[in-house]
Amino acid sequence: MRRLAFISALFTLLYLKISVAGVLDYSCSSKTLNGVNFKYCINQVDRTRNHDIVYFFHGISANAESWFNKGDTRSISKRWLLKGYEPTVITISFGPAWMLVDNAKARTLPLFKDHILPFLENEVGGLGQGRRMLIGQSMGGFNAAEATLRMPGYFSKALLLCPALSVIGPYSSSQDIADYKQRTRAESFLVDSLIDISKNFIVDAADWDHHDPLKLPVSYPQGVLKPVYYVSTGRGDNFGFQEGSQLFVNITNKYSFQAQWAPVYGYHCSFNRQGAADFIRGVSK
Repeated sequence: MRRLAFISALFTLLYLKISVAGVLDYSCSSKTLNGVNFKYCINQVDRTRNHDIVYFFHGISANAESWFNKGDTRSISKRWLLKGYEPTVITISFGPAWMLVDNAKARTLPLFKDHILPFLENEVGGLGQGRRMLIGQSMGGFNAAEATLRMPGYFSKALLLCPALSVIGPYSSSQDIADYKQRTRAESFLVDSLIDISKNFIVDAADWDHHDPLKLPVSYPQGVLKPVYYVSTGRGDNFGFQEGSQLFVNITNKYSFQAQWAPVYGYHCSFNRQGAADFIRGVSK
């Protein structure tokens, strides 16, 4: 029995080494639409077997290739492969730091909705009978929340990994920011840097209210497909995102979304890798 178990484990390892190339092989390109340049990558899979499309938004200082070359996100693809699940993964990037917004500073949200998404899905032959889903990590988690709440009916699921969700915004008072740092034990310089970056994309406090993912669920239109959320982050997130992530789950559940909170022990950007893979694949936890 031990010999049989060893042989089985060996073949599983060899299968992963040989077959994982299929789900992790990818090609990248760049495109300019409406005067805005972006980079995108698409994995190489057999779309006759699976029509699901999974979009991925990366975190700060990452890029369009991050899904395929970072260990934590690669692990999700490997877990899918073990179960025979091979969706089309499409990643996009506007650069190291970006936010999906619609204001005087940038119109990346309508650009993604009206131009980039149709272009990319045409590139892969359309959605067909598949599901359109979204994964966002850190900054990309904010963008994924933004897209799913500001684009009603577009996405069936959203996986938010250590998402940049917070009760403070770029124009919060100094006292509110200080209280947040103390309450969440976030590292001060990380919070300050995040605020500075956000000010490049958010006009003022009123504009933040218009984009704040914690305030958007209440205005989601009735009778439209609501995305299902799985939110996972480290309990000791260095940015303090564990607080906003749990609050996001509570708020979305309050307004009749389905949302699951899956914290893990760890820092930024820790998340439940098996739970994340199972959620997209369609396995209840």
